[in-house]
Amino acid sequence: MERKILGTILLLMIVYAQALKAQNQSVTHNYSVIKPNDWSIPRNDTVDYTFNEYLGQKALLMKRKYGNYKAGTPIYPKDLNFKDGIIEMDIAWPGAKGGYIGFAFRIKDPHHYETVYFRPESSGTINAIQYMPEKKADFNWWDYESDKYQAKATLPMHSWFHVKAIVKGSTVSVFVNNEAKPSLVYNHLDGSLKSGSVGYWFGNSSDGAYRNLTVKKF
Repeated sequence: MERKILGTILLLMIVYAQALKAQNQSVTHNYSVIKPNDWSIPRNDTVDYTFNEYLGQKALLMKRKYGNYKAGTPIYPKDLNFKDGIIEMDIAWPGAKGGYIGFAFRIKDPHHYETVYFRPESSGTINAIQYMPEKKADFNWWDYESDKYQAKATLPMHSWFHVKAIVKGSTVSVFVNNEAKPSLVYNHLDGSLKSGSVGYWFGNSSDGAYRNLTVKKF
C-alpha cells in the first residue's frame, strides 16, 4: 500500500514537472493594451505618439515631426526578454509619402536590435520588405540595400495588414496577411544580437499605426 502511494506521488511529481517545463518553454505575452510607463516610447522634439483610432481601430499612432533618412525608432515593452518565438501584430501606414513601418526584435536598447520593415509604396516589388540589424546611433539602411535582405510582398497602401514572424536561431520567416507561405525568409540573423525585447518599429515616416502585438516565446 505504501509503495503504491509513493508511486502515485512520484507520478504526480513527474506530470507536474513536465507541465511546468512546457509552460516555461511556451509563454505568450499579449500587448494589445499598452501601458506607457512600462514601455520605451519616445516623445521629444522630433517624435511623438497618441492613442487614438485609425480606420475604426484603436491603435498606437506614431508621428515624426521632421523627416530624417537616418531615423529608426523601436517602440517596445521594457520587461520582455525574447530569443526565439512567434511575433504577431497589425500595422498600417497613414502617411502621404515615405512609408517605413515594421517590427523590431531582440532589442537590447534603442540603437541595438534587429528589424523587419515594410514599404507600402513599393508593394509588389523586391523592396516591399526589408530586413536589417541596427547597431549604430543612426539607422544605416544604406549598408543593407542588397536584394538578399529584401523580399516581394503585396501590401495595402494605407489599410491595416497583419504580420506574423517566426524567429528561431539564425532564421526569421515573415508572413503577411495570413498567407500560407512566408514572404521573407532570412537565414543569417545577426549573431551579436542574441536576445532582447520585441516591439514596433517606426522609420522615416510622418505617421505609423500599430496594434495587437503578441509575442509567444519558445
